[in-house]
Amino acid sequence: MKVYLLLLLLLPLCSAQKFNIQCYGQDFLMVNNMLLDCSSRVQQACYTRDNGEKGCTTKDSCSKPGWTCCHTDRCNA
Repeated sequence: MKVYLLLLLLLPLCSAQKFNIQCYGQDFLMVNNMLLDCSSRVQQACYTRDNGEKGCTTKDSCSKPGWTCCHTDRCNA
């Protein structure tokens, strides 16, 4: 009986929605148009900054000046 109760308590944790998106990543050190698989429980977007940096971020960062975001796989090519 205790096992069933434990499973019922863990079920909401296991079934929590997970967001996935593929974005291109680029920085000025090592990453050059690398395809990133980003996943999180928080909805994410692909971004490109004015300085050429690319990657994935939470939607909150999309409102920052100099950031351009899109919301489909590989949209920041």
